[in-house]
Amino acid sequence: MVCAGTESDRAGALIGGELHAPDLILAEIANALWKKVRRGEIETAQSEPVLSLLRTTLLLQPSAPLAEPALEVALELGHPVCDCFFLVLARELDVQLVTADARLIGRCRGTGLARLVRPL
Repeated sequence: MVCAGTESDRAGALIGGELHAPDLILAEIANALWKKVRRGEIETAQSEPVLSLLRTTLLLQPSAPLAEPALEVALELGHPVCDCFFLVLARELDVQLVTADARLIGRCRGTGLARLVRPL
């Protein structure tokens, strides 16, 4: 899929497809929402439906079985473990990780993991 426009537009274009994520995404998104509310960027009421929407939009996978391989990949790439959960899940499902994280894409370049990542 080729998506044009802003990152939000390109990310929104992915909705409706089969989207997998480790269940830790809920903690990451909840923390991001908390920060936005604290900074006054959004109202509390705007944050509340987001996690429910994610639960219905994403096919959440348990993160516990991904922990050891995510740590191994993080050490190999020199990249934060949390991001590597997503990469390991992509490897296990034999799908691509669509990401706006140029640093992660760069770290995967030249490795066997490069085929698993594509830019948003």
